[in-house]
Amino acid sequence: MSQNIFNSNNKSSLRIPSVDILRGLALLLMIEAHIPISVEWASKWSNILAAPFFLIISGLSYDLFLLSRKRKSTEKKYLYIEVLSRGFLIYVLPLVPYIIISVLFTIPFVQLPYVQHYSIQVFHWGVFQVIGAGYVLGAIIPNNLKSKVFFVIFTFTSAFIISNFYQNVFYFLINDIYAFFPWVGYFLCGRIFYELYSRSFKDETLLGFSLLFLISSLLIMKILKMDFLLSARDQFPMFLFISSFCFIIFALMIIFIDRRHFYHSFFNLFENIGKICFTSYYIHFPILFFSIYVSKVFFGGTIFLEYFSSLTLNIIILLLLIIILSCTEENWRNYNYIFGFEWFIRVGSQILIKLVAKRFPKRFP
Repeated sequence: MSQNIFNSNNKSSLRIPSVDILRGLALLLMIEAHIPISVEWASKWSNILAAPFFLIISGLSYDLFLLSRKRKSTEKKYLYIEVLSRGFLIYVLPLVPYIIISVLFTIPFVQLPYVQHYSIQVFHWGVFQVIGAGYVLGAIIPNNLKSKVFFVIFTFTSAFIISNFYQNVFYFLINDIYAFFPWVGYFLCGRIFYELYSRSFKDETLLGFSLLFLISSLLIMKILKMDFLLSARDQFPMFLFISSFCFIIFALMIIFIDRRHFYHSFFNLFENIGKICFTSYYIHFPILFFSIYVSKVFFGGTIFLEYFSSLTLNIIILLLLIIILSCTEENWRNYNYIFGFEWFIRVGSQILIKLVAKRFPKRFP
């Protein structure tokens, strides 16, 4: 079956079940990475995969956004402004809670459990800042496969050159845990996946290419004798492995959910939270922190470990958070997700477009 999953008659919206589910899975990895109760293998791999997976699916979603605007026959100049506006808002809005938390940690009597020390930095690169920068970069990079592959290689090359020769000048581009170079490469990788999916390869071809990509990346890791470490995610061989692993997951989802319609009601939970993935990312923090804080204050923090294993506790916490977030989405949907992160991005970009059109009426009639 070689059906193009991107051929839809709905020009007003472009919702693909597998992509929403993948967003939900990306958030699931993020939540698992933030749970302080460690499960050796699960905690290790969720920490390794969470941020790259989130960035890759965001890159894929970005190209779907461009496709939806193309089907609406949006003029290029308006699309350009909307892309820049969304990128700016995605970069700036997450800085607000970051600054609030940073300020709170300067107050001696404010101590939140299981949270590392925060400090305000002039240049801060988090996952959302990389996504926002990826949006802006998308307005510059030609929208084709060769250009996207070239710029992925360029990001890692730039990271190497800057860190070795120009660190004093361009340190802000490679500074922080999710530095712009090379982490924007994961976002661009998601855009490459879109290019491959949109070409309507047969299931066997898509799956075969995915397996070949994964095996090749594993061989490279083996030849270079690299370990699967959290600290290696900004190195090109590890980037190839993570990308290939994500690619095979994406391929399986596309084949079985979108093309063969193998869908279980359990997927609704992930699809729901995937629709408000950015907002859910922030909602899960207070829920998680509150649960930990209550258990620490009222139960001494270790009472649950006496009756449940770490794995069981992780599963319980994950299921509770997924159910809460899914129910939140179902009830919030009727209000168009008002005051959510996605709502602010959508409304904010519309306001910025109107301001630009008002400022330059001749160019934007």
